[in-house]
Amino acid sequence: MTFYFGIILLSSSFAQVNVRDSLIKAPMIIPNVGWCIPSADMAKRFGQFTTVGFDFLYKNPKGWLFGANAHFLFGSNVKETNMLEGILTSGDFLIGADGTLYDVRYQLRGFNGDLRFGKLLPIWGPNKNSGPFFSLGLGFIQHKIRLEYQRNANIPQLSKDYIKGYDRLSNGAYVVPALGYFYLSNNRRINFFAQAEFILGQTQNRRSYNYDQNASDSSTRTDGIFALKVGWIIPLYERKPDEYYFY
Repeated sequence: MTFYFGIILLSSSFAQVNVRDSLIKAPMIIPNVGWCIPSADMAKRFGQFTTVGFDFLYKNPKGWLFGANAHFLFGSNVKETNMLEGILTSGDFLIGADGTLYDVRYQLRGFNGDLRFGKLLPIWGPNKNSGPFFSLGLGFIQHKIRLEYQRNANIPQLSKDYIKGYDRLSNGAYVVPALGYFYLSNNRRINFFAQAEFILGQTQNRRSYNYDQNASDSSTRTDGIFALKVGWIIPLYERKPDEYYFY
């Protein structure tokens, strides 16, 4: 009697995609940090500052990039510091409710985020998934002057209701072209990117009244930011389907 056995062998693990030889698709999470130089109206208010945040990108097999990002803006180089002149002493101190003198510091605080699309050009790198890229984005930016003083100080003139009349909160839309470089290593251990971008936005003061000017400010601002960013790429490579062998 002859017996026929059908044996199915299932691979013990998923096979990784081949970064070295294949054009792959992959979502990417990219934590990054940047050094920023403001221009136009923003340069009148702030000096150089720093940005930190995350990019979320999807690269398809043809090298097209689609994504979104969010970043926090911060710095201590503030040029526009005259908004408190009417409530400061001759030594530039704030007077607390108990008569104590408090020093005040000026800080940039803000955020921005945008949606982007672009193209990777696999002309220079260790594989077909690395190389220079360009992108274009549309987003939203907001920034203000943060007024800092000793914690728990009782300063009525800068209470929660009044401080908004001095912080110059501004926001609006922007466009951002960018050029950069992706490096995805063949062994998947070293993955990074570097990028230069220029944000050009139209913003407006969103406070209804500036107390130091005794007026509202409805003028439109042109805010520019040149940024150099570097980041670490965390690619979420797909795995190939299970391989079945029939004998």
